[in-house]
Formats: sequence, structure tokens, C-alpha cells
Amino acid sequence: MSYELDHIETLIARDIDNSLSPEERETLQSWLAADASNRAYYDALKSTWSLASKADIDYAPATERHWETFRQHITPAPARSIFYTYRHALRIAAGIVLLGGAATVYFTLLRQPDVTVFTAAREKKTVTLPDGSKAYLNQQSKLTYAAGFKGRERAVHLEGEAFFEVTQQSSQPFVVYAGHTQTQVLGTSFDIKNYEDKQVEVAVVTGKVAFSTRANQQQRLVLKGGDKGVLQSSQTLKQVPIEDPNFMAWKENRLSFQDTEIRDVINTLQDYFNVHITLKDTQMANLRYNGTFDPEQLGSVDAVLEVICPTVNLYWKKDTDGNYILVSNGQ
Repeated sequence: MSYELDHIETLIARDIDNSLSPEERETLQSWLAADASNRAYYDALKSTWSLASKADIDYAPATERHWETFRQHITPAPARSIFYTYRHALRIAAGIVLLGGAATVYFTLLRQPDVTVFTAAREKKTVTLPDGSKAYLNQQSKLTYAAGFKGRERAVHLEGEAFFEVTQQSSQPFVVYAGHTQTQVLGTSFDIKNYEDKQVEVAVVTGKVAFSTRANQQQRLVLKGGDKGVLQSSQTLKQVPIEDPNFMAWKENRLSFQDTEIRDVINTLQDYFNVHITLKDTQMANLRYNGTFDPEQLGSVDAVLEVICPTVNLYWKKDTDGNYILVSNGQ
């Protein structure tokens, strides 16, 4: 997850004022846990705030301008005046003036810049992380991490899908934040899928991982090789065995179907090629297919459909939008 400094400072201000919502508190705690320098910045701001509260309240240079800037970042609670009194407002405004200088020092001396890697449709990338771990990004994914892993953990934030090969470093856990979940490992290889509007899934190939929600790290699943963890809702975790032989197809560039129903073959092809395929005759969905496609055979979905369709008495065509339609030869 990428954090905006203005937003974080707003959350710190609300934390000092004891007006954080549960969701805001979770965001702040996640930011604090992401890097040791974040905690140092937080402590420095609280100290600065404390100094500001003890300062001469009659001295408030550019108070109105700074207070207005601060006010625009805060949504006051309905039943309260804005931070209770104008005197209190002046103290907070004075603190914000000092915080601006603290932010400059923080980003110049303490904060390691974030690195963000994107992949487009049908694009894959291999990323070598600062500790030597590897992240293999699937299409339409985003990976964000600090330029150096110097905090209590090696934290990365994922949107989309990636396969990780993690170097062992027991003193500094490797943690992947994906949606409402976090996955902590010491040394292992695993796949995480976190696409928008879909459930978060973690599939472990080797080693072990601890899979939990970010809000409740005490209730976690310990997954080993061959296990998959699924976040069914924002708080419900489920452990199941990995049954899909093609869950790593995007990385290995190989598809294997063993007595697989056509409906599942279609779903696999849609995910792999990022296309939309419709089976016109739904009664054909239960037909089964056997076959394997190596990398040189996966140049296009057209080529794959040319192999699959004749074996199950189907043919394919495209509509005006470029979507694929599978039709029975009897129609």
C-alpha cells in the first residue's frame, strides 16, 4: 500500500486528539509497522506537537492560513466544535507549522523512497528485491516496497498477483500486505492473488507462511506446501488444498488439463490470456478435456482453441467486440 504523507500526518493529528475511527487506526498501525523509520517519524511528530502545546499561544505566525490548510484535511465529528476551542486550534496550527520542517528532515534523512513496479495486460516482470528475494509479477499487477529493507520487517504491498521466492532471514520477517491480509514468511516460495473485486488467495509451494487479516493477526492460518489460504470476507479465512494444476500457469507458461470440464478450461484460458470466452450452449459445459500446452503452443488463445474445440465438437468465433464465443457444431 502506498501512503500519502499528508494523509498520514492527518491520522497522527487525529491520534493525538483521540478522534481516530477504527478504520483510520488500522491504517495508521499498518503504516507504523511497515518500517522502523515510520515509527521514528511518528515519535518525532508527537514530540514536536508536545512542544507546540507548551509554546506561547499569543505567538501564532500565519495562524489562519495554516489552520485553514489543516482544517481541510480533517472531517470534524458531528457533535464537536473544531478541536473544541479556538485556543486549541491555534496550538494545533502551530504544531502543523513545525511539522512541515519535520517532514522535510524525515524524507531527506530517514525515509527510504518507495519503489513501485507495474505490469500492464499480458505483461509479466521479474523483480529482484533489496534482500535478494525474487518477485514474479503477473499481468495487471502493482508491487510497492522500500528501496532498502532496514526496518523490523521486509514489507511489500501487492495489488494483483505475484509469485515470491524469499531468501531466509530469521531476524527480519518478510511480509506481504495484500488487501485486508498480510502473509509473513521466513524463507519459502508462494503465490498471492489480490485482484480488485476478487478474494485474496495465498498458495504455498514450499516452506510455511502465516496468513492472517491485518485487523486480527492473532487468528492466523499456518500454511505449508500444497496449502491455499483464502480470505472469503474481510475477516473470514479458510484453508483448502491446492487442487488447480494450473495455478502457476501464468509463471510457468504451461497449461495442463486432466479430465477437466470445459467450463473450467474456459475459466483457465480467460485468466491466462486475459480474454472473455462464452460457451453458447451451456449443456456442453460438462464435457471433459485432456491435453497439455507447452510454452511454444501458448502464443495465442486462437491457437489453443483451434486444438481444443474439435475434440469436444465445438468451433469458435469472435463477436464485434473481440470476445470469443464457443458454439456446438450442431448449431
